[in-house]
Amino acid sequence: MIIKKRERYFFCFSLFLIGIPLFAAIPIQDGALRGASATEARQKLLQAARVYLGTPYRYAGVDRRGMDCSGFAYTSFRDSLGQTIPRTAEGIYNWAEKIPASELQPGDLVFFVTVGSAVSHLGIYTGSGVFIHAASEGPNTGVIYSHMSEPYWQRTFKSAGRALPRSGDAESVIASAERNTRLSGSLGSGLAESGYFVGFGASWNWFGKGEGFPSAFRGVSLLASAGYKWQRYSLDMELRPHFDVSLNVFRLPFTLSLGTDTFRVFAGPAYTFGTPYFQLKDGLRLYEGDIWLLEAGASAALPTITIGRGALIPYADLAWQSYRHKDGFKARPDLAANLRLSTGLRYNWYF
Repeated sequence: MIIKKRERYFFCFSLFLIGIPLFAAIPIQDGALRGASATEARQKLLQAARVYLGTPYRYAGVDRRGMDCSGFAYTSFRDSLGQTIPRTAEGIYNWAEKIPASELQPGDLVFFVTVGSAVSHLGIYTGSGVFIHAASEGPNTGVIYSHMSEPYWQRTFKSAGRALPRSGDAESVIASAERNTRLSGSLGSGLAESGYFVGFGASWNWFGKGEGFPSAFRGVSLLASAGYKWQRYSLDMELRPHFDVSLNVFRLPFTLSLGTDTFRVFAGPAYTFGTPYFQLKDGLRLYEGDIWLLEAGASAALPTITIGRGALIPYADLAWQSYRHKDGFKARPDLAANLRLSTGLRYNWYF
């Protein structure tokens, strides 16, 4: 059968139109993964993306000097799989296969409308509600981890997208992604870590200067803790022994601590070994010793430093440590006796 020239053109054009949605539906085919399985391809992508954590934000940037969100995704696909993807957030959105958020796997994409009405931001999903992206605004910018449950990302979320074939071993990808997230973690950047942890630390104690005290230095404290961290909050049990030079006693508080990565409150019983006293100008002020009383306070942390499988955290505590007077209640020395400021470092190790 002879096909007329006009019909042949129409046939080719129809194939072209059909081919566009087919290509858009599955942007990167199994055969383009250089022999890697879908699971391996997703793991390679996440590993390549993680390398750029901490890179500053730079509009149109595609290297360690700075990246924007689409440049980060573009570079991650190029480095891990040798694949060239569209260069803009809207271009990647139009190119990717749209999927329900409930079907997200690590290595998929998440898209947001942060300005205007078109897609203007994207990130690479790493599992458990976490994605990695190059943020241009907010308390932390550059390549960081964020969580889909944060109000801003909930409000601006547009769609989920798939650029790689679906993994038949999603559990393996998720486990690998969560392990890498914990190892790369960024508590100060809002990373929502999860799992058990143990910690230890040491600090200098202050706020000892008062009538009869020669200096503001109060002594030293140690910290040992064990707990569990959810997406944004953690709960842990702490042992906070400290030697109080001002009162010449040793205290052993057992506290329960609850809060976020940057702010926590703690409270619990504390045992005082020895007899605390002030040597004041008008005589000796005695408190009851060898007794269980209370310690409570708040703790604030600075941005963390990731080391190995944990985080080094500079922190400050403001604690109220109760004492009971032997000679009746007198408020004058109470502020110096009861209030203690500590500054130090702690290290949390995550399982």
